[in-house]
Amino acid sequence: MAVYQWISSDKFRGVRWHQHSTRRHGVQYDKLYGIRYQLGGKRFENILGWTSEGWSERRAADELAKLKEAYTVGEGDFALKEKRRKAMEKAQAEEEARRREALANISLKDFWDKHYWPAQKHKAAGSLVAEESLFKKWIEPLFGQTPLVKLSAADLESLKAKLREEGRAPSTIKYCFAIISQVWAMAKRDGFVNEDSPTRLVSLPKRDNRRERFLTSKEAEKLLSLLKKQLPQAHDMCLLALYCGMRFGEVAALDWKSVNFTEGMLSIRDPKAKRNRVAFMTPTVAAMLRVRHTEGEDKTGLIFPNRKGERIVSASNALTKIMDAMFNEGVEDTRQRVSFHSLRHTFASWLVQRGVDLYKVKELMGHEDIKMTMRYAHLAPEGLRKAAALIER
Repeated sequence: MAVYQWISSDKFRGVRWHQHSTRRHGVQYDKLYGIRYQLGGKRFENILGWTSEGWSERRAADELAKLKEAYTVGEGDFALKEKRRKAMEKAQAEEEARRREALANISLKDFWDKHYWPAQKHKAAGSLVAEESLFKKWIEPLFGQTPLVKLSAADLESLKAKLREEGRAPSTIKYCFAIISQVWAMAKRDGFVNEDSPTRLVSLPKRDNRRERFLTSKEAEKLLSLLKKQLPQAHDMCLLALYCGMRFGEVAALDWKSVNFTEGMLSIRDPKAKRNRVAFMTPTVAAMLRVRHTEGEDKTGLIFPNRKGERIVSASNALTKIMDAMFNEGVEDTRQRVSFHSLRHTFASWLVQRGVDLYKVKELMGHEDIKMTMRYAHLAPEGLRKAAALIER
């Protein structure tokens, strides 16, 4: 703490000053002013400021006179420290009021643009595309300009009605509501809203939207044979989904550092279920990867990059057209249509049909909960039949 050599003013009692040893203000040395006084049996000493900051003996004397007057009339603060503290508290209160007003007026779109969307870059590329598309097409046009705190269940009912009117699937409606729920959770965490999400007050259509269609071995063989001729890279990616049960995003993110030819394993990191796992290479998969490894120039990067060397975001239109032509003509129910994900579904279905227990299937699929794997239980009727027959023994 600095120690000053104070000099008392000859003009004004209680005012004093200290001259800086080197710093100048104009032609004179800069001076620091302070006041010293006694009121109510207490002694006060306060530093006010420098000449370069606008202080002078007169201004210091005026400040001292105000403090003494405040004590005399019994109004205001006669301790400068207390006066400054209250001024700071007032400024903080005003700033908090302005902040709360800004929070109350922020629209859903502004919160999305400034807070929510910039924080979502950790998600898979496919999820980002889907979320942004649904928000821009359905959510923003209806109530993007609505203040977040005023978003109501009635607003969400209008969104649900609009989606139904346009013939959107129940899964699309649920996805839109899930996006709004995630936005609201962040807003509540960061203090923009205090109430629970209005999505909780809206009932959503209930429909089992899980895929039911899986390929027979002949259908799979026919598809792979055609892809090998027309779309070699799509063929290899489909091979990993069919024989290793990998999701599209997992296949697209696979790099050579994740391949262990010695152990015959693939390391799947940061998957959708957030739990890393390994996939086991069949001889067919291992042979395919060895060929790609031999032919490829980059031995550490992505195994299936796009033309720019970046990660592929979604299955190609050419692959979708081939699958539609082979399996989806006249099929309207999305649960019965064949897509890239149907190959992963086929992997699990084949395992269960061949007697692999559901726990092992769960681990190979990387399911977070056994409930997700139970959807395949009906594919093992022989096991259930044998269990039921035990009742007669």
